Amino acid sequence: MVSWRAVLSKVKALIVPACTDLNRGDQALVWEAAYLIQNSFGENCEIGIVDYGNSDEDRHKQSKQTRSAGFKIFRNIIENPKRVIKNTGVHDSRWTVIQAGVQALIDFVKHFILLMLPYKPVFNMFFKNKEYLESFSFLKESDCIVVKGGGFLHTYGKLGDLYYLWFGLYYLLLAIRLKKKIIFLPNSVGPITGISNRTFVRYILSRVDKLYVREGISLEYLKSIGVFNSELAFDLGYYSKEKDTLRHETKKVISNTLNVKKIGITVRPYRFPHSSDPIERYENYISSIAEYCNKNSDCEFYFIVQVQGPSKHETDLIAISDVISKLEMSVSYKIVDGDFDYKDLMTVYKGLDFLIGTRFHSVIFSQVMGVPSMAIAYGGNKSKGIMEDIGLGEYVVAIEEINFETLNIMMANLQNNADEYKNKLDLAKARIRLERVKVIEELKEIIK
Repeated sequence: MVSWRAVLSKVKALIVPACTDLNRGDQALVWEAAYLIQNSFGENCEIGIVDYGNSDEDRHKQSKQTRSAGFKIFRNIIENPKRVIKNTGVHDSRWTVIQAGVQALIDFVKHFILLMLPYKPVFNMFFKNKEYLESFSFLKESDCIVVKGGGFLHTYGKLGDLYYLWFGLYYLLLAIRLKKKIIFLPNSVGPITGISNRTFVRYILSRVDKLYVREGISLEYLKSIGVFNSELAFDLGYYSKEKDTLRHETKKVISNTLNVKKIGITVRPYRFPHSSDPIERYENYISSIAEYCNKNSDCEFYFIVQVQGPSKHETDLIAISDVISKLEMSVSYKIVDGDFDYKDLMTVYKGLDFLIGTRFHSVIFSQVMGVPSMAIAYGGNKSKGIMEDIGLGEYVVAIEEINFETLNIMMANLQNNADEYKNKLDLAKARIRLERVKVIEELKEIIK
């Protein structure tokens, strides 16, 4: 039951850590988090979403679609230390690392002081811009801080890991300090290397009022590091729906050619951070995709740009161009890129017969639209864990292990077992519908 306070005054919720429209998977997680809060409290709520970007232009690109959808955007008070670097490439130079490191130290000092003394006069000492003050005021007035779904809590033994966790979890630290309710929507967590890193994560997550993880691997991992208040819920991407009124541009993306398999592909310029030969591993990944296309030239291939940024090494078009450079003349393909939000892309995915997805939310969007999909897994537990939880674990291959033979066999199995795959999706969708109702009721209980 919602308290009289919540009934008589609007419930305020701030969604963190960032709004990133150029990544359609992350965009879905932010919007679906907002819809979930709206469904929990109806018109009796006010939602704010923090922005992201290293410049005014970047912030505009990252939040343009979200603003157009009617959401209220606030300036992020936790900014990336790389904002001081004017010219960034795929790989960081030693000088840019030093620049970012100095800025990170400055940011840490002022954010630590603010954490100890979270008052407006102190805030005004460090943040002069009016937009920052509006953000801080909304934060202090909020009833709860809502962490969007996703998978940002993992480390792999790098020098800056603890700062990365501090950067990603700072809003939760501030919420704990200000005695705000914290809702942590379905995320993947782990692996987290280092005792200090695990202690830091355990300290924060153990104080979350409602903590969801999106697959069983993360649930067990949290228990292994001493966090026992988490529970399972589906990735918010599974709550997504295409638009009621479809854009003309999205309806005509996929051809209506009869008797030709239409296969979508998402790839990303992955750095292979744990490999001793990352360039060779990336070349193998790209070549495996290209060889599959070359040896299945009777199909139509659609290379879909699921992520356009924010950073240069995140832009899918880089990897797509690398694949296309290896395609033979006989291969029929199309690049799907444009000013689409995630709901538009769902309409595109609906027109496919099958999908090979490196971007896992391209797999989720396709599954929601009833399209059998296989996943190329990278970084963390999300792909393997989620696919196993819905009984489709045999359609996942690690990006480090991919080759043409594995890809070809897995796609053949996917096509041969398409009906069984769709039946499992139908069972999962029934669970998702019931679970969403349950989550809404649980969120209502948080604000009392």
